Amino acid sequence: MRILIEAHHPAHIHFWKYPVRELIDRGHEVLMIGRDRDVMRRLLEVYDWIPAEIPTRRTGKNKFPLVEMLERQWAVAQAIRRFKPDVIASLMGSYTQSAKLLGVRNLVFTDSEFQHFNHRIAHPFADEIHTPDCFYKDLGRKQWRYQGIHELIFLSPVRFVRDASFLGRYPQLQSDHYIVLRLSAWNTFHDLDHVGIGDQVYSFVERVKNDYQIVISAEESKVPPGLEEHALTVAPEDFHQLLAHSQFVLSEGASTASEAACLGVPCVYVNSTEARGYLRLLEDRYQLIRGFSEPVTGIAAALEWLDSLNDPAVRLQFVEVATGFVEDSIDLVDYVIEQLTRESC
Repeated sequence: MRILIEAHHPAHIHFWKYPVRELIDRGHEVLMIGRDRDVMRRLLEVYDWIPAEIPTRRTGKNKFPLVEMLERQWAVAQAIRRFKPDVIASLMGSYTQSAKLLGVRNLVFTDSEFQHFNHRIAHPFADEIHTPDCFYKDLGRKQWRYQGIHELIFLSPVRFVRDASFLGRYPQLQSDHYIVLRLSAWNTFHDLDHVGIGDQVYSFVERVKNDYQIVISAEESKVPPGLEEHALTVAPEDFHQLLAHSQFVLSEGASTASEAACLGVPCVYVNSTEARGYLRLLEDRYQLIRGFSEPVTGIAAALEWLDSLNDPAVRLQFVEVATGFVEDSIDLVDYVIEQLTRESC
């Protein structure tokens, strides 16, 4: 089969990298259409088994989003005509309109209930919409549910291994006795009028800096003024190693929170945007994360939780619970490949 895949965000490359490799090994032809971002180009260099094209931006970085969307639709329509895929797959559903117009079967794999605009403009044109079973929205007859969450497709122990050489690549890390603070850029449409950790980051750093090394990982390098000494930039392909070797994660980002949970690293998530089903699952059923919409309460909970983690037995319990979570889930790589390569229903 000929399979066209969309990657709109660097995290999408992580989602697709193992299904793409397996599809190619089975003799299928795959082409990924990426987005013109430095991080995406870097990841495609590292995961060089992914055949990819990245349409060049024609109107600069600060264009109106609708203009970029139309440009990408045009680029994808051209790729469809040229590559002649049997099926198109994406996480955002960005290309469902082009696929429907050109008569190509298309599948969306989504885990984000809050993307209301995307649901309205993309999902009506999709043939199938695949979601985790914890996805709390009913998307109708097109919806297929599976047991697990997106992050397990690349963080399952079957595919992710802690790299013992990681710390040696970053001499700034004195040991693995560090905490990761993941700060979001807060520049997307769904971030409007919402808050994360905010200025409470200063009080948190002040409280814990004598007990742990603080590592700030900030989207678009937006490190709070005065905390630059704690910033660390790792290669995009090393970010999950950074999480895996850490003692604790305090995150504004939902993906980072769920990634930490999959790795058995305790995480407090502070973000006032709409709840995600996969975060509810990780918090309510497995107690692997704690989520808060208000920063003062979230920081207080993080400090309290850190105190309890001094007990090695408590830390070991997190790893055991994360292992149980993985065992409760399907192999998502197999699931995605099965859906892409079967005959349409």
